[in-house]
Amino acid sequence: MEENYTIQSKSETEVKPLLLKSSVSAQRKNLPRFKNVLAFAVCCFLNFVLSCAFSILGPFFPIEAAQKGVSSTLIGSIVSASPFCVVILSPFFGYYGSSIGVRFMLLISTLVLGVSFSLFGLVSKIGEEGGTFIAICIILRLFQGTGTAMFFTSSYALSTALYPKNIGLVMGLLEVAGGMGFAIGPAVGSGLYELGGFLLPFVVIGACPLFLLVPLYIFLPDSDIPVQRLSSRAVCTLLRSFPMLCIALCNVLALAALGFFTSTFSPFLVNKLHVPVARTGLVFLAGPVVYMLAALVAGPLSDKFGTRPFIICGLLVCGSGYFLVGPADFIASPRLWLTIVSFALIGFGAALTFVPAYADMLNIAKSLDTGYNLESLTTVVSGIISSALSCGDLSGPFVGGVLTDYLDFQTSAVIFGEILLAQGLLVLLLTLVERRVGKHTETSP
Repeated sequence: MEENYTIQSKSETEVKPLLLKSSVSAQRKNLPRFKNVLAFAVCCFLNFVLSCAFSILGPFFPIEAAQKGVSSTLIGSIVSASPFCVVILSPFFGYYGSSIGVRFMLLISTLVLGVSFSLFGLVSKIGEEGGTFIAICIILRLFQGTGTAMFFTSSYALSTALYPKNIGLVMGLLEVAGGMGFAIGPAVGSGLYELGGFLLPFVVIGACPLFLLVPLYIFLPDSDIPVQRLSSRAVCTLLRSFPMLCIALCNVLALAALGFFTSTFSPFLVNKLHVPVARTGLVFLAGPVVYMLAALVAGPLSDKFGTRPFIICGLLVCGSGYFLVGPADFIASPRLWLTIVSFALIGFGAALTFVPAYADMLNIAKSLDTGYNLESLTTVVSGIISSALSCGDLSGPFVGGVLTDYLDFQTSAVIFGEILLAQGLLVLLLTLVERRVGKHTETSP
């Protein structure tokens, strides 16, 4: 016997009722709400652990790799292997997610991430031959990227199904968890490295997902969201949609806006503003901390007032921050307080852009004539946004590094700011055109 459990919503951002199948012996008539809460809490904690795992590489992995004769270019390639894998595989898991199963993907991704993170701690035991070290590191990073693609795609889809009325809030909480992981990951990694060498940080971080497998298995819904796998024609309809691609590009730029500083900010702070190297880390906290706080606000407010105004404002604020972070030569001379405030503005704008974008993309998918209901589109949209997220993580440091190789930091920041402002104006124009022709894809209160 099957029992249907539904989650109702009148919001345009809602996903259709979530169907959960109980076993023959189960006599429950309603899925306990606390199971939904605990399932989502585990997803948030996994997002936190995942972010920690990727950010702990910075303080000591380059040193370990350099001791084995690995060049800076190859170290960058090793680090980039995982997000590159996410960019490629996220659409694949989004497309086949309905066949694989959201619940199954989440459990398998947790296992893959736990094992691959733990094994990465053993690479320091490899001999002095650089080729073997590089090959094993890249293979493990590719496994981590595969697990990450599965995790993001499945966790976004599951969270949307559990809380269809509050997609913005759900995305905000997931981003806060991830932001906290990125913020404290380097400090945690450095401390564990001092205590137990290269192995200990990865074993500790890798053990967390493995320990969470049991509670995740218990608290996840008993079966997957009943969806149909989209036809190739429906997927092409999504990928050919200009509004869908436009908002996906907003996601890329929002993440790239923070990643831009990875390879460019420290030299500017030390050489131009004369900030001691030991204190540059404090300046680096301004953007991510404000991003986390803004994500908490942007989520519920976009659920109430609509997604598109927040995305537009976020891009314009972010672009303006880039003009001030240097600042541009025609605005003022470099000042530390202005740089910190501007970096915080960039974090604020990035949160306003990224957090509401997922709900906006779901609404765009809903408005397209694909022949499928929204729950069938959710995993595909989750794959697209996961791919965009990692594309931003990859492109930000790369674009920043290339620009500053040929130009100074201030000019490079102005150019990137112009790109953000142009994208903000493009989204504004798109919104006005949609309203003109009567296509209201954004959420409304």
